[in-house]
Amino acid sequence: SSGKMMNFSLSSLLLLHLILPTSSYIAPIAQFGVPRSGYPDGISYEPLPGAGAQPMRAGGSDRFAQRLSPLVPVPSPQELRGSTRLFLDTADDNAWSEHFPLGIFSGITTNPVLLERAGKACTVESLDGMSASAFALGAEEFMCQAWGETVAELVGVGSDLAKLDPRVVVKLPLTQEGITAASILTRRGARICMTACYAPHQVLTSAALGAEYVAPYLGRMKDNGLDGMGSCEQMQQVLTGLKSDTRLLVASVRDASELALLAAKGCDTFTFSPDVAKQLTGDDLTAKAARDFEESARKMKDTPKQKTIGFNI
Repeated sequence: SSGKMMNFSLSSLLLLHLILPTSSYIAPIAQFGVPRSGYPDGISYEPLPGAGAQPMRAGGSDRFAQRLSPLVPVPSPQELRGSTRLFLDTADDNAWSEHFPLGIFSGITTNPVLLERAGKACTVESLDGMSASAFALGAEEFMCQAWGETVAELVGVGSDLAKLDPRVVVKLPLTQEGITAASILTRRGARICMTACYAPHQVLTSAALGAEYVAPYLGRMKDNGLDGMGSCEQMQQVLTGLKSDTRLLVASVRDASELALLAAKGCDTFTFSPDVAKQLTGDDLTAKAARDFEESARKMKDTPKQKTIGFNI
């Protein structure tokens, strides 16, 4: 009877394999786009044969891939990430190199104030080089802000920035000049982020413009006595009510706990400093658990293997 059951199981698996197309249960490698670089030494971003792209050791074998059952769905990183989109808010390329290997960031956000802090020139040429460096590290988007006191100046600089690369998003302030410039640039096909947002009605303006992002300044709202958390929640509700694809890019985040609280309220796009990024990877209890794991692993590394009874199909 056991032989019959084994034959039945193998026959069933073979039948399912023939019925279901491979594409229905193996994530297409084409979904993963350009392989990321910037991983620690010895790690490459190469797709496993027959599975989604996952980090594997350079020169390693594909034994792990061979053990994957073709009937087990392999979700892509994009599917697992959902609508989450995180950005690193700094013009310091050393911070980019430190934090981008984490693999959690979609891109970089900058503005003239951040350029000044990092000692970087506020010119189109400088931002061209910075964006190239960011893309080389694996950034999918690079946001930089246009400057100028008139609509014509903002449009001129914004056009030059937009021409650098399709992955460049041009930031403009929610002033009358910035809004007018944004309306011109969006019609020209530029990707736009409206910034310095402090009130929910400004989100409505940004959505009406067709801006890809609108960035409220959470920390600065709190500094000015406003209910920053409540305002960001209301802004997200405005976009949801409008059924708009404009993303609320919450900026000026001071603490990682704010990210979690706003994410629970429906916000999914954030930009924050390297200091907040460090909070995302630091927890005393997690560090202690990791040390305990390593200690047990060292103790058991040289323990003789015990024989087990079993078989592989």
